Amino acid sequence: MMRVSWPVVLGCLALAGACQLSGCGNTASVFDLKTDDPRRDQKKIAEFYVQAATRLRQMAQDYDHRVAVYERLFGPHSDWVEGTRLLAQSYEAAAQEQEQLAARHQRLHDGRVQAAYQESR
Repeated sequence: MMRVSWPVVLGCLALAGACQLSGCGNTASVFDLKTDDPRRDQKKIAEFYVQAATRLRQMAQDYDHRVAVYERLFGPHSDWVEGTRLLAQSYEAAAQEQEQLAARHQRLHDGRVQAAYQESR
């Protein structure tokens, strides 16, 4: 069995990830995504984060599938398998972070709607 060095594996995986993210990273947004200002459209900001989480979760699933392929090709304990598994886990963690941000902005939106309702009564 051929052994590949860890730095080479991580470099290749990082390059592959960067190539995939470059297609997703060019989306321009008119929103300040870090704002807690209730006057901003918190619902649209939440939707943006939900979409980002969905893309990241799909990427994590794609890399999970690659893990299975690499296990068959290189063996279950190869550097390729371990590196790809780490990459999949990092995409999953990023998806969870995006979902948390979406929930936060959704709560800001819901609070704004609730406050408007209270004022109208």
